Amino acid sequence: MMKKFMIFGMAVCMSLTLMSGDALSAKKDQLLIGMPGDPTTFDPHIRLGLPMLQSWPLVFDNILARDIKGKIIPALATSWRYVSPTVLELKIRKGVKFHNGEPVDANAVKYSLDRLFDKKIKSRIRNFYRSVKKVEVVDSHTVRIHTKHPDRYLLSPLADFSAVVPPKHYGSNELKHLARKPVGSGPYRLTKWRKGSEMVFEAAPGYWDKSRQRVKKVIVKVIPEPTTRVSALVSGAVDMIKDIPPQTVPMAKSNPDVDVVAGPGPKACSLIMVLKDGAPWSDVRVRQAVNYAIDKDSIIKNVLQGHATASMGTVVGPNSFGHNPALKPYPYDVAKAKSLMKAAGFEKGFTVPLVVPLGRYLKGVQGAEAIAGQLKKININVKVKPLEYGAWRRNSRSKWKKGYKPYWNYACRNDLALHAAWMYSGLLYSKSTHGGVRSEKLDKMIVGARSEPDEAKQAAKYRKLAEYIREQAFLGFLYHLDEISGKKKAVDWKMRSTGLVIATDAGWK
Repeated sequence: MMKKFMIFGMAVCMSLTLMSGDALSAKKDQLLIGMPGDPTTFDPHIRLGLPMLQSWPLVFDNILARDIKGKIIPALATSWRYVSPTVLELKIRKGVKFHNGEPVDANAVKYSLDRLFDKKIKSRIRNFYRSVKKVEVVDSHTVRIHTKHPDRYLLSPLADFSAVVPPKHYGSNELKHLARKPVGSGPYRLTKWRKGSEMVFEAAPGYWDKSRQRVKKVIVKVIPEPTTRVSALVSGAVDMIKDIPPQTVPMAKSNPDVDVVAGPGPKACSLIMVLKDGAPWSDVRVRQAVNYAIDKDSIIKNVLQGHATASMGTVVGPNSFGHNPALKPYPYDVAKAKSLMKAAGFEKGFTVPLVVPLGRYLKGVQGAEAIAGQLKKININVKVKPLEYGAWRRNSRSKWKKGYKPYWNYACRNDLALHAAWMYSGLLYSKSTHGGVRSEKLDKMIVGARSEPDEAKQAAKYRKLAEYIREQAFLGFLYHLDEISGKKKAVDWKMRSTGLVIATDAGWK
């Protein structure tokens, strides 16, 4: 079967080569990357998604940035400090211009942050800035962000989702135009975009950080089908790719000039058990039993082919702020699980639907089915229900409606912000779309940790919060998925702790 896929993939790659001509030749002044998808928009203030987060940094500069290990570093802001627990001051880099010649200054930073709250653009990104009260221009290159309450987490979205745009240009053009024709201050200009096929980026002259312009041109080929994408790398049609499925790793390694780059990623998979009155898992002993009855190591070995790490009883990974290294995983212990089920009065078990989105997570359906098989040992009859992602989201939004039966979700949350606040707000906070818990005590702890102005005390609060979440088994803790990408050996590139593949990190050896 793999051989047939290889032949098919090679044929597709030959067609890519014929279509692109010189664009696919091995030039050291350009880089060709195969990606699973392209952005839905190039307006950096509308919505998020992996294709956007891997494309926008070529055109736009954020206020802050991250190094490949995830540490927050200067970008358009050369420094930052808290003037008070609710006032963050930023010093803006001098001498920087947008691609259209407008100056990058404090007014541009204020305009860009204020634009997130413009009702006309219907920004989903503004949710990360809920604490912002106002943005103040102190002088031409100094900005102060005033928050409603202390919020040290604000540094994370400023490093990840804070693209600065030229005020005159964005204030005078239609949204449809801006979605297709971006103007930023980043290392590259988007000079060509064939939706669903190809993006071409060319180096912007005079960019302030030459280390992010290691090639003159970046060409992104959109190759959604995984085997075809791997074949493109193996055949030399592209220089690097993102997302190699575990079953195609041997195929990628068949070319001695290809490196498979794999490592722990920020995506944490878990069972979200919707806690509604009458649900058997409203009893903490049942939730704990579920955790004891899941053989995570077996799923990692046999389903994920070794490309994951068992959860240490938390969804906050080791590279994220708020991680608690003292936590231990729930061990696989069927006897303990049976004892807890009996103590809770559910020795005979129960039936529960487990909803999993199709094609969204690495081996998601297979992982859910493996969990279902293991939980039979404690008489829990899990009915795996695959849904298209849109239907899965609609299901999540309906869960608290009266008469809607309680169920479980299989979900993998990507910790792109590398922060406990991001993970808990999406998985455990009462108002989250996908969370399955409504607890005043838990909400108070989540809000209290995020609002703590002292960094050391905040980290301690997150560690305590993680202990409580593990003890209460609010989730079925599963595993953190690996990120698997590939490149030609001649390409100089290291994987980011966020798992994002951003062309500015790559060049030729």
